[in-house]
Amino acid sequence: MDILKAAVPNSLRKVIGNSTLDTLPDTCSSLHNFFLKFQPFCEIVTQLSDSSYGLCGKNKDDALKYKHLGNQCFVEADYVKALDYYTQALRKAPNDGAIENNLFATLYANRATVLYKMSLFIECLRDCNRALQICPSYAKAWYRRGKANVSLGNYKDAICDLNVAKIVETATGGKRQIESELKIILDQSKSTNTVEEPQHKENNLNTVGEVPHIKLQSISMPDKGRGMVSSCDVSPGSLVHAEEPYATIILKQCRETHCHYCLNDLPADRVPCISCSIPWYCSRQCQIRASGEMYLISAEASYILKNLPGVLGEYAAEVVECSYRELKVDDVTEHQHECNGVHWPAVLPPEIVLAGRILAKFFSKSSSDGITSFVENLELSHCYEHMPFESKLDSHIYAIVLLYCLKFSNEFKFSYERMSSINGISISQVVIVISQIKVNCMTVVRLKSVDTLGLSDQSGGFPIYSSAHLTNKVEQVRVGKAIYKAGSLFNHSCKPNVHAYFLSRTLYLRTTNVIAAGCQLELSYGPQVGLWDCKDRRNFLKDEYAFHCQCTGCSEVNLSDIVLNAFHCVDPNCSGAVLESRVLECEKQKIEHFLISDKVNKNDDIYEVCLHVFNQNDATIHIQPGLCLKCGSYCDLESSRATVDKALICIKRLQDAILSKEISNTCTSDALRSLHLLKSNLHAYNKLIAE
Repeated sequence: MDILKAAVPNSLRKVIGNSTLDTLPDTCSSLHNFFLKFQPFCEIVTQLSDSSYGLCGKNKDDALKYKHLGNQCFVEADYVKALDYYTQALRKAPNDGAIENNLFATLYANRATVLYKMSLFIECLRDCNRALQICPSYAKAWYRRGKANVSLGNYKDAICDLNVAKIVETATGGKRQIESELKIILDQSKSTNTVEEPQHKENNLNTVGEVPHIKLQSISMPDKGRGMVSSCDVSPGSLVHAEEPYATIILKQCRETHCHYCLNDLPADRVPCISCSIPWYCSRQCQIRASGEMYLISAEASYILKNLPGVLGEYAAEVVECSYRELKVDDVTEHQHECNGVHWPAVLPPEIVLAGRILAKFFSKSSSDGITSFVENLELSHCYEHMPFESKLDSHIYAIVLLYCLKFSNEFKFSYERMSSINGISISQVVIVISQIKVNCMTVVRLKSVDTLGLSDQSGGFPIYSSAHLTNKVEQVRVGKAIYKAGSLFNHSCKPNVHAYFLSRTLYLRTTNVIAAGCQLELSYGPQVGLWDCKDRRNFLKDEYAFHCQCTGCSEVNLSDIVLNAFHCVDPNCSGAVLESRVLECEKQKIEHFLISDKVNKNDDIYEVCLHVFNQNDATIHIQPGLCLKCGSYCDLESSRATVDKALICIKRLQDAILSKEISNTCTSDALRSLHLLKSNLHAYNKLIAE
């Protein structure tokens, strides 16, 4: 993309940077015409959409190489490495259509054997099922499934598995071994009263949860466009909204650890895409929902199942077919149009991939509505006219590339009429979609327990107004980005009354306090009051979402903003706060409002600090950097910063010692003295003290 961007003439670049919604179709048309005459553009589009150039293509030789390495590790009883090699082989194995001898089935059966050796019996069962769904007459998979069921105490299923294995096994020696196993299992089953549960179904993705019963409505807001309100009073902790995403994309850092569809952690028996070698899924259900592809059972295999005797045939058919029986796949799957070229998420930014997945829903439909109507019906706000010059140019380039990638995608049958005319109007609508995603995209997070002993650059290292803050041992890990059409209607507040969380990819919103009927329900798009100071919050929101926040957290005096990064008064008996200029200037802008928004006891020292500052309009000497807001004493901020710096070094040294398990008495005592120095130089409610 850098090649395309560098090639744009300065005159055209300037016109695009100054473009408005009215001139957007013309600037898109001009750039489009330029690229049509620029040979590298055609090459880039071809590489992104043609499977012969695909960096994520399947390769049978690579799959066989990994399989051989897995076999070697298995013989050497190195099951961890064997598991990894078989998994990588699955990722590279092509779906060549030869179902009876399918490499996929062999690899799933091999991995099932490794999982069995590692005592991961549930995972072993699932891999056996996957092998059998590809090749139902695979004796090894039936045998291994039976052994796994024995280990789980499911003797009835185990006996059925081994009976099927004995019938489909062609080797005489194999039949004798299975008969011997059956005899042992029959004896074991007679001596146990274990309650048996069928184990052949894969995990179901559906999350059983509370359904919101509170009626919400979207209304026009004078300063925020639209907003969501409740028609009745809402109590704290109430579930007010639950929604599946319109489109999602996993983030780069989570591609090897989380499912590319549901965004949950990947299990040991992860499943690859059938057509390309990039995505991982936690189950076959997720893989099918993402790419729409299933393995087809051969006629010969189906014949074998139908001719198994009585109940045994019904059991075998249930094992093979149960994973698909209740599976519903949308007409438009998220990954299907991407996986025959250079895997788009590997080379395009997440918001561009999201735009492609949204547009795929439009281009696949036979409706007569044009792309302009489709974009309008999304009802998502956008920020195009507020975007920086460079962002406008990037959006133009990506919109053109994206449309051509969709047009030439071999894997998805788009409506020819819809894709035949790529022009200034259609490109401008894609640019709008990209700007809509910038404003409305939500980051899907997981809660992860972390060890934040001491302090580091990632957890609020000095300077104390650092943009990264942690106050406990749980952090939010970003795993994906998603568009929620209704969820985007909830406006932002730095002091939200609604909390957002995710179960898999589903968005849930719960109230955090009492909300009266007709009051707006607001969630936080990023940092909240008490996490970052006001100036940093506003800058972040302006950069990310192109609006100047005027919520109560940013327009009213908040006690936490005063003390979040404050220094201690030089008088050890004074509870006053000493502020740096950047914090103080931001707070002084709120003086005209004079609203103490936190509900605190008026006898509290911290309340007196703010009251003293903002009630004494004539006492301006107290509203200066370095002066205590309560008693007016002078504090040498430069000296205090230097002391805090040295103290943090000692605390960091203790943290490193804890990690290396080499803790000395000297290191501990130095850290304790440093903690005392921090308390002497920083306000008691400073965020750094809490950390």
